[in-house]
Amino acid sequence: MNLTDKRVLVTGASGFIGGRVAERLAQEEGARVRVLVRGEGGVTPPLQVCRGDMTDADAVRRAVGGCDVVIHCAAKQFPPGMRAQFIAENVGGFENLARAALECGVARFVHLSTINVHGYPPPPGCHADSPLRESGDFYSDSKIAAERVAWRYYRERRLPLVVVRPACTFGPLSGAWTLTPLRRVRAGKRVLMDDGSALCNPVYIDNLVDLILLATKSDAAIGQAFIGSDGVGISWREFYGAYARMLGIPRLNSLPLFAARAIAFASEAAARLNGKRPFVARQSVEFYSHHVVYDISKARKLLGHVPRVSFEEGMRRTERWLVDSGKFPEIPSLKSEI
Repeated sequence: MNLTDKRVLVTGASGFIGGRVAERLAQEEGARVRVLVRGEGGVTPPLQVCRGDMTDADAVRRAVGGCDVVIHCAAKQFPPGMRAQFIAENVGGFENLARAALECGVARFVHLSTINVHGYPPPPGCHADSPLRESGDFYSDSKIAAERVAWRYYRERRLPLVVVRPACTFGPLSGAWTLTPLRRVRAGKRVLMDDGSALCNPVYIDNLVDLILLATKSDAAIGQAFIGSDGVGISWREFYGAYARMLGIPRLNSLPLFAARAIAFASEAAARLNGKRPFVARQSVEFYSHHVVYDISKARKLLGHVPRVSFEEGMRRTERWLVDSGKFPEIPSLKSEI
């Protein structure tokens, strides 16, 4: 599918991934981009802005009207919130969007999920067709529930569905995997389990957007799921170490894995008694201690996708943005080499 002059709706465009998707659709693909966002601000022209909530079926229907493509990036991801809120927004919102897309006859519906639908820890050799495994994490389990609805719409109602499951997406403007790690390192938090040799599965933002655009344009993508990762295992020591180097911090703090698991066990026991979220969850411990590299060969085979920005180059671009934006004044100005 050629996206030139196609009307493309992007949800979540005031966020990190959705914002970059919308930007590149307009600048590189020549698409007429419409965005559905909550509240005021967050996006700039030439995007057409629709205001509304994903749980508002009428607002969603108005946003989808006249569109050729839907790229669904919006999601409730972080606490506070209870399981019912994650289900309402991530499952109910998806279903509103899918119904409207079917009514309008869109040619492609790209849904962003997460690698965490494969469980904590993921199985060895995890790939896009590995089973979905609930973990008890509200966000991840709501994404599994949304995918189950999505695949039912694909099988039973012929929704032209593609699912992309992003990994740890870093780069300019990233909150979860750039700004938050920097703050944690700066504050001296314990960011590593044991020696930090467990594996992070990073993806630089433009590598992920490359995959999303390929999945949007390729007919071979319909009915398929893809892992949105760079396909390499970077140790957490390397990942957090890149941010420590930017800040000029020589040493990363760590926590023994046995201690982390004990704290998580106690934290979850206390949470069951007081009805609050655990201070440390077992899922988080497993996330930071596994040694699995997610397999992205399916995207390479079906779509010809090869991540073009290396981890090292992605971090250089990220550092350049951090310096230019002034978000961390303690990061020294860069020399001409980057």
